[in-house]
Amino acid sequence: MSLLLAPSRFVSRRFATVVLLCLTCVNAKASVVFNWPNSPGWTAGAPAPGNTATQSFTSVNPNDITVDVNNNGLSGSGATWQTNYPQISASPLTGGLAAVNGLELYVSSQTSTSAYIRTTVTFATPVINLSFQIWDVDAVAGQFADKISNIQALAQGGGTVGATSVTSATPGYNSITGTGLSTIVLGTANAANNTNQGTINISFSGPITQFSFDWSNNDPGLGTQAIALGPLTYTPVPEHDSACSVAATCLIAILGNKLRRRWKIRAEPEDSWKGNAFQSSAINCS
Repeated sequence: MSLLLAPSRFVSRRFATVVLLCLTCVNAKASVVFNWPNSPGWTAGAPAPGNTATQSFTSVNPNDITVDVNNNGLSGSGATWQTNYPQISASPLTGGLAAVNGLELYVSSQTSTSAYIRTTVTFATPVINLSFQIWDVDAVAGQFADKISNIQALAQGGGTVGATSVTSATPGYNSITGTGLSTIVLGTANAANNTNQGTINISFSGPITQFSFDWSNNDPGLGTQAIALGPLTYTPVPEHDSACSVAATCLIAILGNKLRRRWKIRAEPEDSWKGNAFQSSAINCS
């Protein structure tokens, strides 16, 4: 294709430039940072065991998101929430950031170490290069040990994929074992709420349409525990402009016809010369 479009006496530089631009025509998308809003905040309430609280955030252009917080699947037992939680707030957990909201999940107890809170975030359109933090994944012996498991995403077109990367912001407060869909983060030491000591960094290269993770208590004390989901950073998947694709197809067809006519004109004198040469050199056997 580069040879056909190289500027020459057969293809003008302007014409070649237009075709190349149309061939690469996409709606470029910039990176988006979704900050949890003060208003309306979290209005979906606290899901009882076996239930899911769902809230959509429609102020994110061009990619609105929907958040589901489920309390232990369909079980009749699970977590007991602290009053007014879940909530969107910049405290008590901060991830070491000043005045940055997180989706704060705070429970006073769990019924068993197998019970869990599942948080699912769904995007209106596919995204790539997703990254986010979970704050305050830590432990206090005899009370709680935060466990983050089933870290996964739904790939565009279907299929479940594990995180591209899961790392601790500050070593010593949690451990990370396994890879992909088997990755487990476990709190190991008490982290200060207003620092990034318990922060986990997670990324998905994508393209994906949603991600989720389970949070549970790995300490048999099954006491009070809290984590928070920080802001989300991602890039909406670029979309090809259909109108531009049609224009590019038309231009390529015109270019092809133009080149064929040029080659035909060039070929005709050469064929004529070959015919004359053959006639002039023929032997007269009469």
